[in-house]
Amino acid sequence: MIKAIAIDDEKNALGIIKEFCGCITDIQLVEVFTDPLKALQFISKHPNIEILFLDIQMKKLDGLVLAQNLPDSKTKIILTTAYPDYALHGYEMDVVDYLLKPFSFERFERAIKKARSILNKEPVSETGKGKSRLSPNNEDFIFIRTDYKTIKVNLADIRYIEGTGNYVTLHTFKSKIMTLQNMKTFEEQLLPYQFIRIHKSYIVSFSHIDTIEKNLIKMLDKEIPIGESYKNAFEDFLNVNFKKF
Repeated sequence: MIKAIAIDDEKNALGIIKEFCGCITDIQLVEVFTDPLKALQFISKHPNIEILFLDIQMKKLDGLVLAQNLPDSKTKIILTTAYPDYALHGYEMDVVDYLLKPFSFERFERAIKKARSILNKEPVSETGKGKSRLSPNNEDFIFIRTDYKTIKVNLADIRYIEGTGNYVTLHTFKSKIMTLQNMKTFEEQLLPYQFIRIHKSYIVSFSHIDTIEKNLIKMLDKEIPIGESYKNAFEDFLNVNFKKF
């Protein structure tokens, strides 16, 4: 059971979160707060809280400031706000998801699936070999810092990610985006989705793979090797996420 709390100075918003959590069997909404300062005290005394649904604009304490002062970094944050302008700040803080009010139950459930994956609490699949992953859609994106600007990139547009030295390059159908972030950071960000690391220098989107051969995959005109130490994990990924015919 995943333990969660919600913080929002609007009671109606908390009511929606209560209702949605009640429809998901493995989420226990332990407490809700309209006062963020009381919530911060509660979290300090209950380190087993794993998910925090957090509003941003609140009268007594800004949600982003609260997030920066959490006593335990293991608590995963799902931001819930009516203001899209805070999305960049949220992703810089490595939040699980950013729910823009009013959000549907389907969107809420998708955020929970992402949190499960990051918390390593995904229900075991029929194969017993691991977790199924979300297929990225147009609601899923990350922000990438490059040069003197920050770019929003839809996960569905990413073909593969390539690490070279101190740089990482995101290859999309439209462009190449280079950043100083490392491969491990991307691997963790993309963990809930159908991306898989197949080589020390490559993370690929399964939806854009054209052919899988013994030791490599093909994506249009690009051939990417499957590293020896990544073969077993890749096979498990295929068994869990996709049927073979």
